[in-house]
Amino acid sequence: MIELADVEERLALFAEGICGRYLHIHASDTDEAQQSLNALYLPASVESDDPHAFHVMALQQIGRRECGTFDFSMDQARQRLPELPEEEPANARASELTQFFSSFPNPGVARRLFHDLDRVRIDAHIRRAYPGAARYMTDEPSDAALHALSFGADLSHEDATVYDVAEATLTLYSLMDVSAEPVPIVSAEVSGAEWMQREARLEDWEKEEDILTNELLAVEMMESEGVEARSTEGLDGDVREENLDISGLRQERDTLRRRIDIEKATLRHALGSQRPIARSFRYDEWDMHSRRYLKKHCVLFEERLAPDAEADLDAQRAVVRRWLPEVKPQLEQIRPAGFQRVRRVLDGDELDMNAVLEARQDVRAGSSPDERTYSRRERTHRDVCALFLVDLSASTDDPIEPPELPDLDEWGDPVNLRDPFEDHPMFADLELPQEEPPRKIIDIQREAMLVMATALDTLGDNFGIYGFSGYGHDCVELFIAKEIGERFSSNALRAIAAMAPKRSTRMGPAIRHSTARLTASGHALRVLIVVSDGFPQDCDYGPDRGEHEYGLMDTARALQEASSKGVETFCITVDRSGHDYLKRMCPQSRYMVIEEMEDLPAALTKVYTTLTAR
Repeated sequence: MIELADVEERLALFAEGICGRYLHIHASDTDEAQQSLNALYLPASVESDDPHAFHVMALQQIGRRECGTFDFSMDQARQRLPELPEEEPANARASELTQFFSSFPNPGVARRLFHDLDRVRIDAHIRRAYPGAARYMTDEPSDAALHALSFGADLSHEDATVYDVAEATLTLYSLMDVSAEPVPIVSAEVSGAEWMQREARLEDWEKEEDILTNELLAVEMMESEGVEARSTEGLDGDVREENLDISGLRQERDTLRRRIDIEKATLRHALGSQRPIARSFRYDEWDMHSRRYLKKHCVLFEERLAPDAEADLDAQRAVVRRWLPEVKPQLEQIRPAGFQRVRRVLDGDELDMNAVLEARQDVRAGSSPDERTYSRRERTHRDVCALFLVDLSASTDDPIEPPELPDLDEWGDPVNLRDPFEDHPMFADLELPQEEPPRKIIDIQREAMLVMATALDTLGDNFGIYGFSGYGHDCVELFIAKEIGERFSSNALRAIAAMAPKRSTRMGPAIRHSTARLTASGHALRVLIVVSDGFPQDCDYGPDRGEHEYGLMDTARALQEASSKGVETFCITVDRSGHDYLKRMCPQSRYMVIEEMEDLPAALTKVYTTLTAR
């Protein structure tokens, strides 16, 4: 038996190589109606010793994209099949496939026939396009293929289309003894393929909206220059009127935008957040109760933080100017000297006199002299890579200092709270002070990352900045503000500014993922610094929601794993009660509790200097 979790990473690479886009791999226990275009749905395990069984199943799902199953159109189907009813569907927003199935008295039977017959066409395509997969597929024709051949429909032919499948479905349905009583489709019965088609249709609408926007922009530019706006060809090849009405074009675009927004909301409600731009990874989790790892228990989604286009870069630079004079001198103490002289080499810029004298003595003694009699200057290199892992849990939205309660003695006589508009001297000439919003934990964390990023860029060390959050073991979120090896730029500054409070604090998977990234960097000295504002916690971090020990032990185990792989780890918390749990997560020399939030940049500098000054 082979588990999907054991081959998931290879399958994701395999699918990405074929499709040109990343597809998440999910176990097929997901409800069929909840399937998405951004994922492949495979069994959690197969009764086989050959992992290629998963590759064949992945190809069969990819084949629906390659063979045009999702391109099905009811207009073209009616042209091909005149017997289909012409009336409008009850739900005009339903997918084209759903509309096709709804035209049958029993849509469920029609859907099953269609997908079985389409499978015949897709399997034939796989044998032609991927000959290496053919030997892992059964050669026996399926019942659907035999039924199709019985009335002359060869769906395995290279030119077979989705409309041939629709025609075969209609023919085979008419030959079956199916109840004539109409059975309407309800939303829960809609299959994953139909939701996938709606996602594909949404992508087409978004492309159409881009074309409309560009066309509208061109017309507006022409009108601003006093040129008569003319357009000869529209989006669907139709000829537009000369002297194009710009208001009509704008209305067409706005209508399409509203349609896109409604469809996006519907898909989110039905499918949830499928994270089309994120990559997913699986990691083990340490179960302290059973004293074993839960294999591939956590799913981590890694995605880039979109730069904050409205970020005030001047304010960020002001923060850097404030802290850099304090931080930079400390880091300069660990800056390499620049060059060092390497002695006893075969070629260099000057003779190594000690080596020359020893060679001369060897010649006089009658032995062979050492020919390495030169020395040269070589540039020293700090082979260091650091990764800052920042807690982006919801609690980082808390103010640094809680607001002070007003002194009730200053208010004088009691106020009639039942009548807040009572004519009371307290309200006379009342002017509310315009106070600045309180500084929050996330503000200090962002500032600390800005200062460290600028200082390390000056120092020349390689570094990355990640944020983590999530909710549940199957939705751990990791956000990349700056990737390891990426050039530090204004985009990185804006991405750091976009770091914001999210959800819960599941540290274990985030630490394991960061360790994997550092290990893959290939640097000699690798440093992982975790910055948080509290202990690890999540909705299912342990059997009991209120249990904190489970998360502590899993995080402690993740830190131990990092150390065993040669990664220097350090934890910094701004939680004043952090001693209570950090001393059980890591050695005393590997954590720091900051009493004052404003000390975070200086503390990070001190820690980094200590860890890398070697």
